[in-house]
Amino acid sequence: MSAKISQKSRSTFAIAHRPDYFLAVLVLILIAIGLVMIYSTGWITVLKQTGGSSDKNGFFYTQLLSFTLGIAGWFVASKVRYTFWQKYASVFFYCSLALMFLVLVPGIAVKTNGAARWVHFGPINFQPVEFFKLGTVLFFAAWIEKNRDKMNKPVEGLLPLLLILVIAMVLVVVLQKDMGSAMVIAASILTMYFVSGVSIWMFLTAVGALAAGGVALIISSPFRLARYITFLDHSGDPTGAGYHINQALIALGSGGMVGKGLGKSLQAYGYLPEATNDSIFAIIGEEFGFIGCSAIIGIFMLLLWRGYRIIQNAPDNYAKLVATGIIAWIGFQAFFNISAMLGIIPLTGITLPFISYGGTSMMTLLVAIGILQNISRYTKGEELDENRGLRRRDSRTHNTNSSGHRRPARV
Repeated sequence: MSAKISQKSRSTFAIAHRPDYFLAVLVLILIAIGLVMIYSTGWITVLKQTGGSSDKNGFFYTQLLSFTLGIAGWFVASKVRYTFWQKYASVFFYCSLALMFLVLVPGIAVKTNGAARWVHFGPINFQPVEFFKLGTVLFFAAWIEKNRDKMNKPVEGLLPLLLILVIAMVLVVVLQKDMGSAMVIAASILTMYFVSGVSIWMFLTAVGALAAGGVALIISSPFRLARYITFLDHSGDPTGAGYHINQALIALGSGGMVGKGLGKSLQAYGYLPEATNDSIFAIIGEEFGFIGCSAIIGIFMLLLWRGYRIIQNAPDNYAKLVATGIIAWIGFQAFFNISAMLGIIPLTGITLPFISYGGTSMMTLLVAIGILQNISRYTKGEELDENRGLRRRDSRTHNTNSSGHRRPARV
């Protein structure tokens, strides 16, 4: 009886305990850095694109608006119990999938650098693949949890997972020509699959199958193949295919240890493509040097560590899978972006989470953080820590009389 009461009281207390505020602080620091960098360099891009006909701080104001809307989404998601997403994961997934096909509709699809990745509705522009990233995490978390007893079975578990994931990747690559986002989605879902408790051989089989599919997608496209060949020897065509990575390395190298200072980037003046988007890490390196880059990486590492704590203490398997998917999404996207700027992997065309310019990315990431914070309200580790602290405070209160003297403990 006492065990049941104790378990019930712990569960009741878990509902009330505070979310992970340190996680929120880390996210806000990254966003603040991004806003400062966009304010510092965004005007150059605006001037180049519009010739001075638009407000030079247009990028900054747009990002600030996206941040404001994202904060609202973050707040709502942090208040909605995470089990809500398990019930409606399929609905959200299919809605985000439907949005992906809007890039095929003439008149609303917007092409950038030869790829239709944006949808334009009057004053609203958005990138469907960002919603799709969140949709796939929620969907696969629910699907893996529902079929957890089959995950170690090649035909009943692995094969359906691979089929759904391959279809999702092909849609991203074919519809939006976005290999980078496909890589992020695949890596996130594979991490969730691993965390679900499958054998190492099943996991390696899944990795091998998706790697083979990725190679096939690269070979099938002359543009993607040229990008990967350039990665192997980017000095071979410094003014053509190798231009972007060469300019990124120049920006990083010229920053030295402490950088040139805020707003003193030279590469942002039309030399480095996508200075406020994909290449913002290189601009940070130029203006704040090795120390600035290390600080950014350090903050991301702290963010991943906080996410890992939430995963470790997740209240149930679904929460564990969702938290894993969100943290893997943020971690892999940051890793791919930074690695591409350093020349470690080919250019991926994806943004640096919370820092790069991009309203859809900002808003969906903040909603994801809201979901993660809601899960952190129910973590078992936090519950036990706070419960012990509460018991100690209650014990001190009950053992102290009105005059401030401690009462003797009952034997």
